[in-house]
Amino acid sequence: MTVKAITVTEPKRNNHSLMLPAAMGAAAGAVARYVVPTKAEIKKILNKETADSFVSSTAMAARGASRSILKYGGIGAAIGGVGAFLVKAFTPQKANHSNDYSKYGAIIDSSADSAYALYWYEDNEV
Repeated sequence: MTVKAITVTEPKRNNHSLMLPAAMGAAAGAVARYVVPTKAEIKKILNKETADSFVSSTAMAARGASRSILKYGGIGAAIGGVGAFLVKAFTPQKANHSNDYSKYGAIIDSSADSAYALYWYEDNEV
């Protein structure tokens, strides 16, 4: 029976790669509540009635006041997190084949007599 390191049998979860895209998505969602036009503004833009009212500061302030920052921030965070997860899931994993075999690994994998000899005569040639 060989003894394996805990990191090999139970890898540590790494959620850091999802935190930054989720935070960036939340910030983008918070900004989007000011920028995304309402249905009435979309109709005006498509009918070419007024184009200037969309970018005015009063229209942006009115849009932002009528929308929830938590809702738009949450939607942005969800989109950012899911996007990062999908990128991570569909990116080919690089094989981690290490040819390094330490003396400690040799001691663990060997029998008791051989392990004692490896430990006792470490750098000395036999």
